[in-house]
Amino acid sequence: MFHVRHLHRFAAAAAAFTLAAGAAAVGAPASGAAPASPADAGSAAFTDPAAHPAAAAAPALNVEAQPAPESSETPVYDPGPLTDGSAPPQLPAESWILVDLETGEVLTEHEPDLPHAPASTIKLLSALALVDELDDPEAKQEAVYEDMRVDGTKVGLVQKNDYTIDDLFHALLMSSANDAAHALGEAVGGQERAVELMTGKAAELGLTGTVPKDTSGLNDTSQVTTVSDLIRVGRAVLGQDYLMDVIGTTEYSFPGAVNPDTDEKLKGFPIQNHTRVVGEVEGGLGLKNGYTSKAGGSFVAVVERDGRQLASAVLGSQGSTREGAVDLLEWGFAQSSPEAVDSIELRTPAEIEEEAASAAAERSSAPPERPVQADAEAADADLTSSAPAWLGPAGLGAALVLLIALAVLLRRRAAARRRTPRH
Repeated sequence: MFHVRHLHRFAAAAAAFTLAAGAAAVGAPASGAAPASPADAGSAAFTDPAAHPAAAAAPALNVEAQPAPESSETPVYDPGPLTDGSAPPQLPAESWILVDLETGEVLTEHEPDLPHAPASTIKLLSALALVDELDDPEAKQEAVYEDMRVDGTKVGLVQKNDYTIDDLFHALLMSSANDAAHALGEAVGGQERAVELMTGKAAELGLTGTVPKDTSGLNDTSQVTTVSDLIRVGRAVLGQDYLMDVIGTTEYSFPGAVNPDTDEKLKGFPIQNHTRVVGEVEGGLGLKNGYTSKAGGSFVAVVERDGRQLASAVLGSQGSTREGAVDLLEWGFAQSSPEAVDSIELRTPAEIEEEAASAAAERSSAPPERPVQADAEAADADLTSSAPAWLGPAGLGAALVLLIALAVLLRRRAAARRRTPRH
């Protein structure tokens, strides 16, 4: 859960040189950034104000990054026994799904195609779309003031400092950092270009209920996805080795920076993986969590055990989001003979087309099958064609009778010789 001390860390690291000198540096008002709204349920680790006395004295930013407190109307979540033959857990969420990633079989679901705000789970689609363009992890991207102004959870980018693409992807997928999401968008040519790439990637994956509007998943009423689409996105992420290396990281050393106004050096700091699937759930491969006050909780998780991969997705959770996503997986693995309640198409349009073309090629290269009657007629034809042409069918029959008669005659003669006494 987010703590107040994290707010102070971010304020210390960022406020002194963005607020006091912000107007002179980028023409922005020096009185503070725009009010923020939460971007997910976690918070990044920020630099320690004790290490930067000048920064510690700066005014704090108005940043809200924790979930809204639960009200008395929040439903109590009871997953049940999660044992073989038990009923699947019923989550306090708008929609959820549990899928076998090899077969596409759905083991349990609720409103799988209901469009809903994705919160930070949209960052999986952002990463897939942007990594195609940003394929050099060591390339540098300079942070700008606009990166720092984004709402919600941040890693604490410092304007006029260079960060590697690798740094930014780790902050995006581990700490769900919205400033990193914005910086990656700038790295591909700006936020509009980033959304175009995300839209193209959604079409490439065959997503039917996803409309991306930004790289971070902030509260845009027209930005939606479905739990079925999140499973498809998760499957695609599993096939991207670099992104899975990032998602599988539990702690990463984020680099320090230099205050562009005072030349003060700010120390680097470790960031942790907010998803808490890798290393905490047996066979956990990770993926992504999310939260905004309007979207509620969201989650995508994948677990592999004994060569079998199950994936869960949750949207619009009113509480216990991670627990619910993990409970779905635990219930699925506990079933000895699970019965599918539905199935979803996990293949992309390109994969479907490629498989159809391959099947057509195999059919065209195979020898044509002939009916049994045709084979019998062909055998008769072969027998006829092997005899001399002057015999014909009638000649063949006569020859056969003659051979039989000759055999009988020879057998009788042999028997007569055996009966004749020898002197």
